[in-house]
Amino acid sequence: MTRTTPTGRTTPVGQTTPTGFVETHDVGGSEQLNPLARRFLTRLTAVTAGGMFIDGYVFAVIGVTLALPLFHRELGTTPFWEGMISSSTLVGIFVGGLVFGWLTDRYGRRPLFVADLIAFVGAGVLLFFVQEPWQMFVLGLVMGLAVGADYAIGTPLLSEFSPRSARGRLGASLQIAWNIGYVVAFLIGFLVTAANPGAWRWVLLSAALPAVICLVARHGLPESPRWLLAKGRVDEARAVLERLGWSLESGDFTEEQSDTSDRFALFRRGQLGRTVFVSVFWICLVMPYFAIIFFQSRVYETLGIDGPILTALLGTIVALAGVVVGTLVVDRVGRRPLLIVPFWVTGAALAIVTFAHLLPAAVIVTCFFVYLFSYGVASILCGVYPMELFPTAIRTTGVGFASAMSRIGAAVGTFAFPVVLAWSVPVAMAVMAGVCVLGAVVALVYAPETAGRSLTDVATGSLGVRRAPARTR
Repeated sequence: MTRTTPTGRTTPVGQTTPTGFVETHDVGGSEQLNPLARRFLTRLTAVTAGGMFIDGYVFAVIGVTLALPLFHRELGTTPFWEGMISSSTLVGIFVGGLVFGWLTDRYGRRPLFVADLIAFVGAGVLLFFVQEPWQMFVLGLVMGLAVGADYAIGTPLLSEFSPRSARGRLGASLQIAWNIGYVVAFLIGFLVTAANPGAWRWVLLSAALPAVICLVARHGLPESPRWLLAKGRVDEARAVLERLGWSLESGDFTEEQSDTSDRFALFRRGQLGRTVFVSVFWICLVMPYFAIIFFQSRVYETLGIDGPILTALLGTIVALAGVVVGTLVVDRVGRRPLLIVPFWVTGAALAIVTFAHLLPAAVIVTCFFVYLFSYGVASILCGVYPMELFPTAIRTTGVGFASAMSRIGAAVGTFAFPVVLAWSVPVAMAVMAGVCVLGAVVALVYAPETAGRSLTDVATGSLGVRRAPARTR
């Protein structure tokens, strides 16, 4: 079976070809980037990671601000508005991922990759001047829309420029940026408000600074040649590649198919299974995490552990360590093991915590740290699998939809967890352990191995479970 590409070339479906922009290939199949390609890819990775940094940052600063009694007194918040404000960014990410993912597949990656940060910066500055709870909610919603758009745009764009041999590592590195953003914002917010609780406006305003830096750095980025090819704009794709010192014939660009898929393509035969798998594993991964990390100091207090704030910060650093480890090995051991094994470990760790009333505090803290480290390892696949499993014509639509579904999971965890926790700690932990086990079963049955395969091969070929290709030296 063959496919006809926009360039008029006929190639076998599923043919293994290199991905990205390469100069030479050694006998082991590894890819060498030319110097210009390496510089561009470094820049693109940095500005994409900047969006993830901003997401982690704004999540933390809003959480720190909501913990301040002075903030609630000055704005006159009620329990209703506290819930609305805490959920505003999640709601925004949900809508932003759905809407802007589709718009990006329709109108291109480049314009919306800049526009979303302009909206974020504007909302971030206006946060300094809020006087009413509804204003805080609206601005949080706008920032969430921008973050949701960036989720749907940034990582697919990076994958469309990445070489096969580094695609997993580059996508995974974005999760490092999210965790660093969270830790940095947590530290800044905690230290500033501890010294001067009245400075909460400055803490909120600080989220605009990394966004401005990232916005400037994104100026002048080219359009994705894969998206141009999917739209049949071959000459424009060729011009983009030539500017970067590459050719249309390098890698698997000539295998890109011209496609005009509609917005319902995610749910048609051949794509529905991919859509369901990505959405379900992402939900099962983030639901327990967001519930626990948002309320982890309260969890530790409930369990009778001293120093809950410090313990929560250490837990975040442990999760970051897991992300780093996962990033280093994702292209070596493959995607499938890094999803299945951590899911089972997280489920086991939380299951042990259900017996907290029988265990010493040291064991409980250790289990939480094991959970957070394992989560960190698996979380890198949120920046890898979704970008690989959808074809170019609907890639940002697919990523946006899956990220939106994950935010439903995060919202359910965030709202339901404290209610169940107040009723019964063992039940709350057992439910979250069950979610992890569900994720493990789904991954065991459906997770494909995509390491070492070209982007067009993964997105359009068979997804049968198979081992990652052996690395040769």
